[in-house]
Amino acid sequence: MLFRIQEFFRQYIFSICVLLVVYGLSTNQQVAKLCAGIAILLFGMIFLSNGFKSFSGGFLERVLLKFTKTPLRSIAFGTIITTIMQSSSLVSVLCISFVSVSLISLAQGIGVMFGANLGNSAGSWLIAGASSINISAFALPLIVGGLLFNFHTKALYKGIGQVLSGLGFFFLGVFYIKEGFEGFSSVLDLSQYDFGVVGFVLVGALVTAIIQSSHATLAVIIAAYLAGQINYESALACVLGTSAGGVVTALVASLSTNIQGRKLAIANCIYNFIIVILVMIAFPYFVWINDFVAKLMHIATESSLRLALFHTIFNIFGVILLTAAIPFIAKFLDKAFANPAKDKSMPLFINDSLLAYTDTAINALNKEVWHLYENAFEIIAHTIGFHRHDIRTSKDLKSLLHKKDLLEQDFSVRDLYNSEIKSLFNAIIDFSAKLQACTTQPKDIQRIMSLQIASRKIAEATKNIELLQANIKKYTQSNNSALKEEYNNMRLALAYLLSLIEQVSPFASKSKEKPKQISKNKKIEKEQNSAKITLKDIKKMLKAERKFFKQQSRYAITMAETLIAQKKISSANSTSLLNDSSFVSMVAKGLISAINHIYGISGNKSIRCT
Repeated sequence: MLFRIQEFFRQYIFSICVLLVVYGLSTNQQVAKLCAGIAILLFGMIFLSNGFKSFSGGFLERVLLKFTKTPLRSIAFGTIITTIMQSSSLVSVLCISFVSVSLISLAQGIGVMFGANLGNSAGSWLIAGASSINISAFALPLIVGGLLFNFHTKALYKGIGQVLSGLGFFFLGVFYIKEGFEGFSSVLDLSQYDFGVVGFVLVGALVTAIIQSSHATLAVIIAAYLAGQINYESALACVLGTSAGGVVTALVASLSTNIQGRKLAIANCIYNFIIVILVMIAFPYFVWINDFVAKLMHIATESSLRLALFHTIFNIFGVILLTAAIPFIAKFLDKAFANPAKDKSMPLFINDSLLAYTDTAINALNKEVWHLYENAFEIIAHTIGFHRHDIRTSKDLKSLLHKKDLLEQDFSVRDLYNSEIKSLFNAIIDFSAKLQACTTQPKDIQRIMSLQIASRKIAEATKNIELLQANIKKYTQSNNSALKEEYNNMRLALAYLLSLIEQVSPFASKSKEKPKQISKNKKIEKEQNSAKITLKDIKKMLKAERKFFKQQSRYAITMAETLIAQKKISSANSTSLLNDSSFVSMVAKGLISAINHIYGISGNKSIRCT
């Protein structure tokens, strides 16, 4: 009975709370206006974010990659893009996603976050300006115009419609917040309280943390200041507090990412907390600087624009103070938060927060498929008795056939498959299915499907190697030299294939020696050992490997018949030999097909082996 009561409250408590809030707001018109204004402003921010996402078409991601090469360029990018999009939250989430999938470095991400904080101050100017005039006259036409654009079938026009509607709701929200505060003095008048600088900073931080929108909090602060419900210096302290409370959005976004994304969220906390503490310590001096600059700009004493100016000044101070420290902050975070031991069964790059950014999500999916291959590479290499390091660095794999330490170990390929391949493969398929539902571009859908097929082929190849494990262990340690030689040839063929794939794997070490390839074609061997390998070269190399394994399958029957005729093996041995030769071919074809699908895109762009 008690369990049923608990379940009832879990299901309906949220709905009950919402109804109570609605009832409470209906009893006080001014409170209702204030809360409605905040809700409408937040609704406008959602529309703005969705609008920019819908017609960016990967543009934002490409620009972010291109213009974040140095700390100053990263800061400039973060400032400009946040000023344009009026959403530091969107830029922060995108930046955290990029860092988490290693598309940009932690230091680059920190620069963008610094810039996003500075660009966020542009919103305070917009809110302050909107609060000084009857902006509601512009709000409704923008909302109606945006709605009309949304009826268009093209994504570009829908995006424009969402941006226009977002701006309309933004301005309408500011208007209602201002209207709510004009008759709010009977309910709450903060001007009669003296919490001190620290107290009002905490008020601004707390409200921002709850609402998770510094823009909405700024709108409330500015409206309260214009209504005379908070004095000038207290309002400035609240504005400072929005920077401290604004870190919550980035922290929440980082929870669904890996350790790199969390480091960036912590760096954002470091920036904001250092600035807030320093400005609080020297608060009277910053107030004086703010008033001095305001006079130079001919901003009236009672104007809300002075609050926006203060928001800009302390963010500029923060950027100037900490820009040179970006590399040191990145190094400190790398040392303080060392990467945990990787759980091979868990995704390293994909998470649902990336689904809104198709280009980035596909890039992350590509890396996750390579992560799946890395797991498969280890299992296959150990099953055939080779260490991964040997395959990656040795020029003469044949000389390593005598090493039997791995073959003598007792491990289950099936258990490794279930723990390191199956769960990761399922996560890849689940993510790619969600990603397909989020995109309408045929080339993106085709790319996602290719990566799905690649991951399936890798999983199948790993499962097939289990069929070889027992006989490889048995016959490579057999007294029958003919059987031993044939099974060693199978091991060697797969080892050579793995070493070839290593040349185009992004997980391969840049400094490794190029392993000797199975191909006897000097031209192909030269291409394999070059620093740059084109897509055409990769296909040529894999085609040669496919041809080799096809020939080996045909040769297996003739070889088995010859060995039986020479009485070197029995009929039972020949059956095992032929079956295992077929399994080797299946593993090889699966891996070759997987790599072909990973690189199975049109164009002749060069890729650098890393």
